[in-house]
Amino acid sequence: MSDHTSHFSPQVRNPNGLSSAYGAQRTNTRSTSQADIAKRAYQKYEARGCAHGFDREDWAAASRELLAETSGYTL
Repeated sequence: MSDHTSHFSPQVRNPNGLSSAYGAQRTNTRSTSQADIAKRAYQKYEARGCAHGFDREDWAAASRELLAETSGYTL
């Protein structure tokens, strides 16, 4: 049996030089759920005066907006 440390040790660094704790922090960002998108799309529907026929556009816009918000990008 050898005395070397395991490759799965918490001391191992990622190839980019960042600790595994940093990687875990990055993966904990909030993701966009279908319910979040539906709520935002409905808000768009209400803001337009409840006019029908724009459901796909509202869904796509809501999805883009929430994705940008959760990933930190601006539109």
